[in-house]
Amino acid sequence: METVDVGKRIKSIRKRKGLTLQELAEKSGISATAISAIERNVSSPTVNTLASIGRALGESLSSLLGESEISFVLTRADNRERLATEIRNVDFLSLASGIPGQRFQPMLSVLKPGATSGEDYVTHRGEEFFLVVKGALEVELNGQTSRLEEGDSLYFRGNTPYRWKNAAEKETQLLIVSAA
Repeated sequence: METVDVGKRIKSIRKRKGLTLQELAEKSGISATAISAIERNVSSPTVNTLASIGRALGESLSSLLGESEISFVLTRADNRERLATEIRNVDFLSLASGIPGQRFQPMLSVLKPGATSGEDYVTHRGEEFFLVVKGALEVELNGQTSRLEEGDSLYFRGNTPYRWKNAAEKETQLLIVSAA
């Protein structure tokens, strides 16, 4: 197994970004003395220390550890992962997943005629974005009902209670982007 010189990588990234030890210390909350010791391989950092330094440098732990990172995911239309759901007459298909630290989840939702999210309101921590690709959707947010037609979109903050139903007599396709 190949060993990684984490200290050397940190120093290289810090220098490339034009930061002094003191500047990195201020940004990371780790003392300049401790960072210097890590860079010289006199001290081995904890995972928390590495995470703090990584955030301050704008780098992931994987990058600091010299691991190759996935920078993009291509999902072919015929290879979309079907996501688990308890909602009847609805398929949620992942449009992109698998990037560590992914900040949002894009999905294609296929709603059969009569499909609904149910009587109860739904809430998610992260923000939501809907775009009606085909068909029509009726969404109730904060007691206000809106009908979305093809091409219409809706953006709302996390923890906003909502519910929806397919407002078309045919299948509705909905692009959903949820923040993690």
